[in-house]
Amino acid sequence: MPDLKKLIENRSAVSEVMGEILMTTIAILLVSVISIFIFTYDGADDVPHTQVKEWIDADTDKIYLEHGGGKFLETEAFEIVATINGERYVYTSSKIYAELGNQSSWQLGDTIEIDASDEWGIDIRDEDSVKVFLIDKTSRQVIQYLTLSLGESENSNWGTPQGTVTDTSSGGAATLLDVQEKGDGLHTSYSPSTSAIDPSIYEEFDFDMNPAFWGFGPGENVTAATLKIVYRVNTSSCEQIELKVWDAEPTGTWHNESLPEYGSFTAEELDLSGYINSTDDLAGFKVRILASEYANASAKRLNVDYVALQAI
Repeated sequence: MPDLKKLIENRSAVSEVMGEILMTTIAILLVSVISIFIFTYDGADDVPHTQVKEWIDADTDKIYLEHGGGKFLETEAFEIVATINGERYVYTSSKIYAELGNQSSWQLGDTIEIDASDEWGIDIRDEDSVKVFLIDKTSRQVIQYLTLSLGESENSNWGTPQGTVTDTSSGGAATLLDVQEKGDGLHTSYSPSTSAIDPSIYEEFDFDMNPAFWGFGPGENVTAATLKIVYRVNTSSCEQIELKVWDAEPTGTWHNESLPEYGSFTAEELDLSGYINSTDDLAGFKVRILASEYANASAKRLNVDYVALQAI
């Protein structure tokens, strides 16, 4: 009986011990679950970001790809896929390695020369559609998508958006592919705001490009910058069209440019040299397009077919 009495008197201590054991057990279980989640999660593939200058010599049927900035690419880690008039052709990593003089990586300034006639028996003509994809072999993701044309070639220095394209309008739609080639049947679809321009309703094109693409080193000055945009307005439905250009340096400012209304796809070139004049401006370059509609206009849409920046 004395032992029973002592046990009853000390039952609070037993409760505290049991509580500690339960808390410790729960903590161990939680740590185990989290560890299993962390160590079994593969994570996103680390696809490198690289800028590439591209051009074609139709006379010799050759495609040229020059490393213009960003990460070096291990030659064994990627391959080149070209589509010419809808047909798919592959330039393997072993051929890239040999073309670069048995280098293990594709570095800044190195040029890959692909002879389409020798490799694939292709005679490239002026009107041909040539698209090139740099493919990461491990993840099978696209490192970069390139559209090659004869009109804007090696020395033209035009760069199209490589980052993101955003459309905040009602029913709007926009992707990178929509604005990287002229006349390919792809374009954005932007719905203008009513009566007056609403700053929250826009299409934004983020270039996300290394200034080395245009041949600039760190801290160099930009003497001239030109934006080319190809667009149209359906059924004369826009009362006002505005282009906003992001000037990253020194304080970060949006500059406004007015655009005329065109009923069919038309190229408009804007001189941005007044405020795009540094490598910081090029590295952070992005533009927005905004518009307001006429009252009671039908089929209210603004379409952008191409956006490109040239800097010297």
